[in-house]
Amino acid sequence: MKKAERSILILTVFVLSLTITACSANADPFPWANPWDVGIEYEHVNRAFSEIAEAVKEKAAPGVVVMIVKDGKIVARHATGHSQTRLVFRSPETNKITYVPYSPRMLEMTVFDLASLTKMVATTVSMMILIEEGKINLDEKVTTYIPTFGARAKGNVTVRHLMTHSSGLPAWYPFHTFCIDREEVYRCIDEELSLKYPPGSKRIYSDLGFMMLGRLVETISGQRLDSFAQSRIYKPLSMNDTMFHPRLQERLRVAPTEYDLQRNKVLKGIVHDENARSMGGVSGHAGLFSTVNDLAVFAQMILNGGEFKGKRILKPETVKLMLTPHLNAAALENGSGFLRSRRQLLGWWGMDEEATVGDLGGLPSSTAFGHSGFTGTMLMIDPEHKTTAILLSNAVHPRREDSNRTALRRAFFVNISKALIGEEKVNVQRVKKQKKKN
Repeated sequence: MKKAERSILILTVFVLSLTITACSANADPFPWANPWDVGIEYEHVNRAFSEIAEAVKEKAAPGVVVMIVKDGKIVARHATGHSQTRLVFRSPETNKITYVPYSPRMLEMTVFDLASLTKMVATTVSMMILIEEGKINLDEKVTTYIPTFGARAKGNVTVRHLMTHSSGLPAWYPFHTFCIDREEVYRCIDEELSLKYPPGSKRIYSDLGFMMLGRLVETISGQRLDSFAQSRIYKPLSMNDTMFHPRLQERLRVAPTEYDLQRNKVLKGIVHDENARSMGGVSGHAGLFSTVNDLAVFAQMILNGGEFKGKRILKPETVKLMLTPHLNAAALENGSGFLRSRRQLLGWWGMDEEATVGDLGGLPSSTAFGHSGFTGTMLMIDPEHKTTAILLSNAVHPRREDSNRTALRRAFFVNISKALIGEEKVNVQRVKKQKKKN
């Protein structure tokens, strides 16, 4: 028990440092406004907070940070719960795992593992930059840029197929169980994997497609994905808390994810996704860390047509191309069931014509778009209502089996949608029977 007490003391010092760091974090990127000043019904905002708090109480996640920006003004930023619920120790003699209660509170400037939001905030926009510059063509075969990818009859896969989850690649593959680095992962994709369905025939949400897109960014730009995104997106936008490998100062503010048996510790500042970890923490599908403030800046850049405070990341026509649906109804209907109420943009998921809000979050217009992450994250952007809604959590802490990300998304996005257009106008998906994994 002495080891546990010593660890608690060390972590208490860390939390004090964390609080100091958080207080000195980036200033608010936008001015503040009351909900009623920008046409938002405040009671539904308050209800969102109370329902999130209830979900946290029911252990949907240890804690949550949410943020709402409308018309370029912060309407709400709110932290609920704790960044961690317990310390985890494993006996070297018996391998028995002991949980010790430990509950530092969640802070608004907590840094989160974004999981699959990496696909949007790093990979998709990086790809759009290269497409805009004429260095990559959407309808060119991937083998034009990476000839080795054509092995096992993959030669007809185009860049557009990868960006719309319609390449025919498997949804997932356990590279982390046998690949020692990123080069071996890429070799395995090239030489050992074949397509599971004809390219373009249906949408099967795939991490592998975005691994390949990250590889394309690196091949064409000559920079690793993290370096390219840092120099072309995060640095110009002053997104100082967005990175693939959090530095020590940021790690103090990172919300931990799962207990990792191999490391015999809870992951904190180390990417949760096993395949991204096997690639050194940098991949096109996962690995990025960020805060609600930084994601709000990123979203506003897109709402502004690719520009923020005089820094242009993309041209307006490039943003328009990115946010255009790229798959027909048959491809959507025959693909991943959980996405059937979402259109497929380049990378992003677009709302359907009915603007259905529910298990997969959402905002109340057919022009809204967004994406989620396995750790318990979601970013939604609504051009019609000039609104960004962000939900960040570490729902997989300390075990993914205990999380309920669906409850968090419903609590937040359904209520914010009602706050924007009125309760009677929101098309709310009927509640399904909850499962442990969602």
